[in-house]
Amino acid sequence: MTTPTQQRLSLIDVVNRCDSFPYPSDPRLGQLSFLTFIVDEIPCGRIHSSVVPHIVAFNQQDRPVFHITETTISFMPWLADYESRSDAIAQMLDIWRKDAKSFPSLSGWRDELYGVYTHNANPLTTKGGAALAIERSACGIFGVHAYGVHMNGYVRTGPRPHQVKMWIARRSATKPTYPGMLDNMVAGGMGFGHSPAYTILKESMEEATIPIELARNAIPVGTISYIKLSKDETDTQPETQIIYDLELPADFTPIPCDTEVENFRLWSMDEVLESIRSGEFKPNCACVCLHFMIRHAVLTPENEPDYLEIAQRLNRKIEFPGCKEWPTFKEEH
Repeated sequence: MTTPTQQRLSLIDVVNRCDSFPYPSDPRLGQLSFLTFIVDEIPCGRIHSSVVPHIVAFNQQDRPVFHITETTISFMPWLADYESRSDAIAQMLDIWRKDAKSFPSLSGWRDELYGVYTHNANPLTTKGGAALAIERSACGIFGVHAYGVHMNGYVRTGPRPHQVKMWIARRSATKPTYPGMLDNMVAGGMGFGHSPAYTILKESMEEATIPIELARNAIPVGTISYIKLSKDETDTQPETQIIYDLELPADFTPIPCDTEVENFRLWSMDEVLESIRSGEFKPNCACVCLHFMIRHAVLTPENEPDYLEIAQRLNRKIEFPGCKEWPTFKEEH
């Protein structure tokens, strides 16, 4: 909980910590230096100008991989399908990951691919709707649209919508990102080839030991979306989180199953809100909680002065193509 030395955040401050990339009307946008990553003549990401010399160096081969202008980076015409593009990116990242100083995010290499989707649905040049796939830890370098799932686990304490308690996870102190911070009961990135529903079932068992029969009761309730800007302003990460709610019986307790979660606590809405205001939550997880609180009338237009702005900001429009049909080729049946 909040200590006397901690700054108490407004809920707009909380949203700003997650959705930190400047909007078009923000003068800070002009101070940033990004090139547009183009695939199939469609903007699909942002690459910081500091990365360009590394791409130029990789391009010094018999058949250059990228076409580089002052404002854009795109694949050369001979890389026109999923396999060739994905292989080229993988080869380049294999070199970059050895340069920890220039690419610190790659030190968290996950060996997990994320799809980069496109409006082009040609099965000869795409796979599962994706123009290419990229290592998860590199998504911020290319600024491509990433996806995840988050699940609110809650227990009803009365007949009114706001009469609920929420299960909150404490992230392991050994996690490479946001160690020791508070998290939603279940959350995880969506690896390429897994659907949202499958990912929720998988993460429920892996993180909270929730039996599949119980996890199947989870209901999709919407999304939050935002664009993160790294502290050094060289990585940008557009993300959409697909949100699920799971009402749990009062006698059920989630149990950590892997090394990612330290413990779970069942908290009142006041306790959750106080921890959000004190900055204890991982930023996007705080926003998932705010989404829950709006839907369950914990936050209302009468008790939160920034209610309208919060509701709008939780669903930032991502200008890059999104997935329309989730590929499931990696799922176990």
